[in-house]
Amino acid sequence: MDWSLSIDKAIPKPLRVILRGVGQVFFCCNAVTGLIFLIALYVGGITAGLAATVGVISSTVAAYLLGFSDDDIDAGLYGFNGTLVGPCLFLFLENTPQLWLYVVLASILSTVVLAALMRILQPYNIPASTSPFVLTCWMFMVAVYSFDGFSRGPVLSAPGIPADIAATAVVTTEFATLTQEAVVAWYTAITKGIGEVMFADSVIVGILFLVGIAITSLRGALMAFLGAVAGVAIPICLGADKTLIEMGLYAFNPVLTMMAVGWVFLKPSTGTAILALLAGILTVICQAGLANFLAPMGLPTLTFPFVLVMWMFLFAASKSRYWANPQ
Repeated sequence: MDWSLSIDKAIPKPLRVILRGVGQVFFCCNAVTGLIFLIALYVGGITAGLAATVGVISSTVAAYLLGFSDDDIDAGLYGFNGTLVGPCLFLFLENTPQLWLYVVLASILSTVVLAALMRILQPYNIPASTSPFVLTCWMFMVAVYSFDGFSRGPVLSAPGIPADIAATAVVTTEFATLTQEAVVAWYTAITKGIGEVMFADSVIVGILFLVGIAITSLRGALMAFLGAVAGVAIPICLGADKTLIEMGLYAFNPVLTMMAVGWVFLKPSTGTAILALLAGILTVICQAGLANFLAPMGLPTLTFPFVLVMWMFLFAASKSRYWANPQ
């Protein structure tokens, strides 16, 4: 929206760059949107908000000091991976004073990894997106086993053989019936699915994220919403765990996938909207497969299902008339 872009340009450059970095988590190069996202994170939890702030500042400052592209830095492209690193590590690792140093180091590393992947993927016009965040967090999660000052948090599963899916699946009858409880269940799962992109298990945070996206682009907000719907409907149809669906843990990856395919990297059209929906559905299946693949190592999937599916669809789209160069 024009008014938000006017405010964006009026914000002092250092703060504008930081806020754009937060906004880029949802592909929004808009400081106003980034501010709403950051406020939403603090609403969800002070620690998560502080972790995201430390992460985005660390990764952005590292990009400046390492002399990376000023245009990319100004657009916030070196900030969003750091934004995700902070809340991620505080969610999956035990909260200790040393963890703040861990967040700073991981955020800085995500900047280096991003620059390397951008160089590798540039000839193919494929974005690195959140892959630096995923690779960096996996590395730091596995590394805690070598350091006495760190340990796994209660959310991070211990390495082991995954449970039988058939044995753990739960019939999601409350989603399937047209009752007040079903409406509440869908509403909760969809909004939490949007919030879980930044590890926020909160309905309010999810709503604020959607509002922030809508300020930048109504089509982007629509793709995010439809991605969350797909991330609830498809797991229900496939008989996934009810608790995971209600928490939005199947929805946050399709949210990003549908935004990337249906709004950001392909020409907006009815055809790309259909491709985005197909990509969102595939992301759900990809996430389920990766979850079982990574379970023996005790690692979460994070946003890797989104990254894999997005890369696959963008490579395929380069052969079609829908192709548009990544922005």
